[in-house]
Amino acid sequence: MCIEDNRLNMDLMIHLFRTLPDMELICAENAEAGLELALSEQPALILMDIHLPGMNGYEALEALRNHRETAEIPVIALSSFAMADDIEKGLAAGFAEYVTKPIDIKAFISLIDKMVRRSPVK
Repeated sequence: MCIEDNRLNMDLMIHLFRTLPDMELICAENAEAGLELALSEQPALILMDIHLPGMNGYEALEALRNHRETAEIPVIALSSFAMADDIEKGLAAGFAEYVTKPIDIKAFISLIDKMVRRSPVK
C-alpha cells in the first residue's frame, strides 16, 4: 500500500509495482483515506509519505499502531527530508525504514521485497 499525495510520486510507485508480478499496490492520496484502506485491506507493507495534507505521516503511523488490525504492519517512511536528524526522528518514531527521495529504484525494490517477505501480516 502507498500513501502519497504527489501524483508524480504515486505514478512512480504504480510503475514500480507493475514490475513486481507477485505484488499488488493499493493507493491513497492522504493519511485519512490510507488508514481506512489499511484497516479494511490489511496490506503486508505500507509506504508512507511523511508530508501529507491533513494528518502527516507521523500521526498516521501512530494511528496505525493504535489499531489491533494494523499495529504490526511494517511502514516505510518516504521523505524528501534527508538530513541525519530527519532519518533518526523517523526511525525513532517507529518507521521500519526511512527512504529519502529521490529513491534509488533498485535498492527500493529490494527493500520492498525484503520487507514483504518478513512481514507478519498477510
